[in-house]
Amino acid sequence: MSRPGTRPRMGLLRVFAALPLVALFALSGCSDNDDGNKGRPNPPPPTTDKVNAPVTGPVAVIRRTTNGVPHVKANDLESAAFGIGYSQAQDNVCVLADAFIKARSERARYFGPGPGNIHVINDFSYKAQRILSGAAAEYAAMSPEGKALIRGFATGYNKYVRETPKASLPLECRNAPWVFEVTVNDVVAHLRIMAGIASGELFATGALFIAVPPGVDPNPVPVAAALAPPGKLDAIGETARFARANAVEQQFADLGLASNAWGIGADLSENGRGVLLANPHFPYTGTRRLYEMQITVPEYVNFHGAGLYGSPIPQIGFNDKLGWSHTVRSSRRFTMYQLALKPGDNLTYIKDGVEKPITSEMLSIQVATGGPTPVTLQRRFYFSEYGPMLAADAVTSGGLPAWGAAGTAYTYRDANADTRNLLDTWLKMARATTLEQFRDVFRNCGSTLWVNSTYADDQGNAYYIDSSSVPNLSPTAIAVVKGKMAGSPAYKALFDSGLTLLEATSRDDWVEGTCRGLVPYEGRPQLARRDFVQNSNDSYWATNPVAPLEGYSPLFGPERTAQGPRTRIGLYMLKNPAVAGFGAEAPAGQDGKFSGADLARVLHNNRTWYAEEFLGELRSRCTLVGAGLVNVTGGAPRSVESACNVLRAWNGRYDLDSVGAHVFRVFIADYRSKFATNLAIPLNPADPVGTPSTPAPVVPADIANDPMLMSLAAGLNRLDQAGVAYNATLGSVQVFQPTGGAAPGGTAVALGASFPWHGGDGTID
Repeated sequence: MSRPGTRPRMGLLRVFAALPLVALFALSGCSDNDDGNKGRPNPPPPTTDKVNAPVTGPVAVIRRTTNGVPHVKANDLESAAFGIGYSQAQDNVCVLADAFIKARSERARYFGPGPGNIHVINDFSYKAQRILSGAAAEYAAMSPEGKALIRGFATGYNKYVRETPKASLPLECRNAPWVFEVTVNDVVAHLRIMAGIASGELFATGALFIAVPPGVDPNPVPVAAALAPPGKLDAIGETARFARANAVEQQFADLGLASNAWGIGADLSENGRGVLLANPHFPYTGTRRLYEMQITVPEYVNFHGAGLYGSPIPQIGFNDKLGWSHTVRSSRRFTMYQLALKPGDNLTYIKDGVEKPITSEMLSIQVATGGPTPVTLQRRFYFSEYGPMLAADAVTSGGLPAWGAAGTAYTYRDANADTRNLLDTWLKMARATTLEQFRDVFRNCGSTLWVNSTYADDQGNAYYIDSSSVPNLSPTAIAVVKGKMAGSPAYKALFDSGLTLLEATSRDDWVEGTCRGLVPYEGRPQLARRDFVQNSNDSYWATNPVAPLEGYSPLFGPERTAQGPRTRIGLYMLKNPAVAGFGAEAPAGQDGKFSGADLARVLHNNRTWYAEEFLGELRSRCTLVGAGLVNVTGGAPRSVESACNVLRAWNGRYDLDSVGAHVFRVFIADYRSKFATNLAIPLNPADPVGTPSTPAPVVPADIANDPMLMSLAAGLNRLDQAGVAYNATLGSVQVFQPTGGAAPGGTAVALGASFPWHGGDGTID
């Protein structure tokens, strides 16, 4: 099945069987065979065309190593992307096909309305965000390199789809009509959705869909009602009511994604060169899964790493001179605007005393309803000069008024709506050979969308930069935002949840500058060191506590605030590399200097800050209470003695064979809610690792109401309810169950047996 539009050229591929070679990606220590020239200029451009494939079509060689990792080699960039597109289709054609359907706003066409009509909501929302309709202009504005990467990837994907019988596809898309050849615009549209993970995607589940003026029905209507079975149309008609009834205040600052990254410099490495720890915490399924690959174009680029599905180039990894990883950032990817409506007119707002129109556009999608042909639904969507309108009452669940209710309406501007140089950023990073060349990518307005970058190189440099897309506000606008946060608890609550609410005035417009409204290189938090830099999803502030980063726009994140447990345990190990703590061995061994092997062990040492901070005190209070009863809020008093005996023997780690890790987890899940009231030592900005800390002194005469023991008792009740033994090993109660085999909206099935899983829960411990 084909689609109209630009059809990529045919190509040739040679695929080799697996070789007895294992490619390591999680970290890299650079080699010793370097000329030592720092800051050397970029190599001269090649004399042959290293970007575009020959007129006869792209040609690539794919070698797969022991665990199936594709290593793609080609004479030009387009051909290398051709190999990557083919490899990704070989491994996950169903995931990619669904991603392209999603980007085309066609999920409802093939899969029906979806649970809660989510496919209808998504499809309309992506059309309103102009995901596909804007792709052609984005592609046209791309550099020759960007176009070559897109073109090659599409050609490789299409080659696999064209040559593979539909009956031979994986179960979840076998014989499916939604697996077809794609155009370059489809690939760009998919990347546009990926770019909006931390911005536009957040509004595609209801808030954009139900944004209508007072008195306007947000329900889509069929173009030809007679063609649709009445029952199915009734279900579709519930779309808006479903979305509004399920509107809850989102934490827009929390994407459910996380990562750790360390850049080790010469002062802390064994060989005086850089070492990089890349520990991304991304899903194991879907398009947010990372795909490992190597891309080689001799005399042009040789880069090994991992990228999101549908990307023709890795986003993290290393070449022979340097490496970097990304961590999801705490900064802002969009700003929300409050429009002051003209009295009596809900489609006109006033900006700087001038009337501005709220425009509209009729959009349509197709929906499978069980009949012989899909039903076409249509609905009018609304736009300001900033972007699509939003139903603020759905975004904040009562925190902000509905359209027109207080003479206001709401809209937003997306920092990642423009993706024309998206691929150029990662290509230039992959081609860099020095820190200055790496920095040049961001001096020239490169952006990594919604992640930080942590870097190390063969010259012993460690470097961190918030390289994401952050709106560039004027000093006056920033001062107003800070003033509102200080003076309005409601405004601060909105800001802390990830919503930067501005007014539709020229004062609050983005400063376009040289980077199309984004903060330029000079205004980004960044730090170069010879010891270390790190990030574990907290803000830039404590990248290295010796040199705190302060004075930046609040849109980059908070300063002088308590750090999370992953940041604190990471910083503790970096500041105390020869101290084992609860670990089986010291992070950097006896010499206190990190090697690649040391970092590999750190990656899986299963240490947790909360255990190292609180376990000793909890054991002491266990001794005080003994067999006595501990009160439980809303429940009967109970003994904690048997669990305390388990905690006394626990090694303080989340190893597969650790006994007590899950008992401590249910304790800390409750006790962390008491930090604000029970910790005696507040945050000291000079000690972001050690503070806040220290539970309030125990009161022996009132031990039954001790906050720590009460948290333990509450957690034990939950284990009892689940029938989980206190003396179980972590590996017996924490497992990973592979699932899949179903089309989107279907019921997944188990793919093999579950197996034990080590480590903590990043949202708890």
